[in-house]
Amino acid sequence: MLNQLENLTERVGGRNELVDSWLRARRQLLVTYYELIGMKPQKDALTALDEQALDAFCHNLVDYLSTGHFSVYEHIISEMQGDSPLIVAAQIYPALEANTDRIMQLYDTHLQQAINDDNCVDFQTALSEVGEVLESRFTLEDKLVQLAWDHQLARPPVANDSVIARPA
Repeated sequence: MLNQLENLTERVGGRNELVDSWLRARRQLLVTYYELIGMKPQKDALTALDEQALDAFCHNLVDYLSTGHFSVYEHIISEMQGDSPLIVAAQIYPALEANTDRIMQLYDTHLQQAINDDNCVDFQTALSEVGEVLESRFTLEDKLVQLAWDHQLARPPVANDSVIARPA
């Protein structure tokens, strides 16, 4: 998922501060997820849960989802030209809403509950599913960002832009 993010950042980075900030937040979310699940070489399969890593991930998860729904998506859609906002409204946005609902369901039922020996396996299964659902989400968000860039989302004018008025 970090490679996918890096590719997207290389394609669209530096063109819109809100999107750049959002992509940095996605990177932070992924880092906290990887720290939580313990993606480190030679780590034992059974290790104690890092409560701080869980708290950091949960905090980043809720912030990321909120920023997307209440700021970034709306901004991107409103700045698109032509029929693109209709495409997003009809295809991408409902899938993002369903994805958010699933993540929040997992969050409420597994991530926010006290972890003990009785629910440890359920927690691990839910954490794995969160990773899968996040991967699906990032694919949808990448489509949204790419669609926006394909349809002129807030690109700063460049010197050779034919739309810029030039002095006589």
